[in-house]
Amino acid sequence: MKGKVIAVANMKGGVGKTATVIGLAEALAADGSKVLVIDLDPQANASICLAGDRQLAALIENGRTIDGFLEDSFFSKKRKADFDRCIHAQISSVWHAGHPLAISLLASSPHLRLIERQLIFKLTKAKLDLDEIVERMHSVIREQLKRSRGEHEYVLIDCAPGISTLNEVSIRLADMVIVPTIPDFLSSYGLQAFCRSLWNGAIADKSTLKKPPKPYVLVTRRRPIRIHDEISNLLRQEQGRDSSAFRVFSTEIPERAAIADALGMINDTPTFTKKWGSEISSVLADLTHETKEALHGDRS
Repeated sequence: MKGKVIAVANMKGGVGKTATVIGLAEALAADGSKVLVIDLDPQANASICLAGDRQLAALIENGRTIDGFLEDSFFSKKRKADFDRCIHAQISSVWHAGHPLAISLLASSPHLRLIERQLIFKLTKAKLDLDEIVERMHSVIREQLKRSRGEHEYVLIDCAPGISTLNEVSIRLADMVIVPTIPDFLSSYGLQAFCRSLWNGAIADKSTLKKPPKPYVLVTRRRPIRIHDEISNLLRQEQGRDSSAFRVFSTEIPERAAIADALGMINDTPTFTKKWGSEISSVLADLTHETKEALHGDRS
C-alpha cells in the first residue's frame, strides 16, 4: 500500500507544529507503522528532537539534509542527491514493546532558507514565473516521494511557518494537512484565510496542480479557561457549515509541561510511555486513531 503523506503547517509559529509532528510520528510508530519525518523548517527543531545536535551536525556536514538534496538537484552539474542518500533510517532512540520506534528522518538545517531563495532566484532568471517554479519543485519532490511512500506507511512533513514555495509543494502533495491551532484570538485569527489560500481563490484557481484535501485543525496547548472554551467551540461550530474551509479533530492537545519535557529528551532512550507520560500518551493514541480513520476513508 502506498504510504500517506501528512503535512503539518500553519501561517503562525509557536502553535505546537513541531510537537505535533514528533508526537504523532512516535505514536504512529508505537502503533506499528514505519514513519518518515521530513523537516522543512530552517529552524530544524524536528531534526534536533529526533537526531540530537551532534548527529544533526554530522548530517549537515555530509550534505544529508533537505537543503543538501535541493542544492545537488538544482545547482550541481553532476546530480548525486536523492532522498535515499539523505534519509537517516532508524533515527529514533525511543523504544516501545521492546523495539526502537521505526522512524526515519530527512533533516533540515538553517541553510535551507538561503537555498530556497537562491533556487527561486535561479528559476526566475530562467524566465519561470512563481506558478511554474512551484510546478517544477512539485515535480522533483513528487518523484522523490514515490519511493519514500513505498517504504513508509506515513510521511510527516514539518512545514515552516507561512506559505513558502516548499510549503505549498508539500501541502499540494499531502493526503492530509494538519493545522495546529491554539484556541485564542491571535492564533485563530486568519485561520480561515490560511486554510482557503491553497484551496480557493486566485492562487488555487490559477494553479494547474491538484487542490489539497480540506485541512484538519488540531486544537493545541488547550487550557481550561473561558477564551479557549469559546474559541474551541466556535471552531467546531464553523466546521459544520458548508462554506467552512476546514474540519476539526475531536482530539485536543492540552498544554502540559510533559510535552516540553518530552521534546527535550534528545539524548535519552526512554520508552514511548515514559517519554510522554500516561496522559499525553493516551491523547496521542487518540490522535493516531483519528488520523488513521480520516486517511483510510472511514470518516467523511
